[in-house]
Amino acid sequence: MTIFPKIIIQLIVLILLTSCGDKDNAILNNQNFDEGNWLIVIEDEVQETRFAIDDEKILKENPFGLLLGPKAYCGGTTCDGFLKLYKDGELISHQGYLSHLHLIENKTLVNSYRKTKANYIYPDDKSDFKKQWDSLIKLGNIYPTRYHTQPDDKDIILYYTLE
Repeated sequence: MTIFPKIIIQLIVLILLTSCGDKDNAILNNQNFDEGNWLIVIEDEVQETRFAIDDEKILKENPFGLLLGPKAYCGGTTCDGFLKLYKDGELISHQGYLSHLHLIENKTLVNSYRKTKANYIYPDDKSDFKKQWDSLIKLGNIYPTRYHTQPDDKDIILYYTLE
């Protein structure tokens, strides 16, 4: 094969990879990472992995760094993975994807991934919630989030430990 067909094939692959994601629904696009404490969590239930990025500068510089490909929609089946974007412990945006194969990730973000574990705390009441939350905020590499349960109509703390 001569060099010309190789270049054509590489250009076609590049065009397909950069154009197939839905940039209108890029989870990091149109967010103000200059204000607040942000975290993106990338979960893959099949591979049993969970990664996170808490560096607002990297998130800001890569608004199209995480895209769902055209076949990522879960439809009537269970999603294999999730993108969860948090600001100051509140879930801002959430996207599910059918397979990690349909997740388009740029190299900068992938190189910034930190392994993450998720745990729950079930506070007794609002006062206990505040005490637990404030304690977690003071710890390094811990990112607490508010998770509202149903039908109990109660807030619990889902916190991520970043390695």
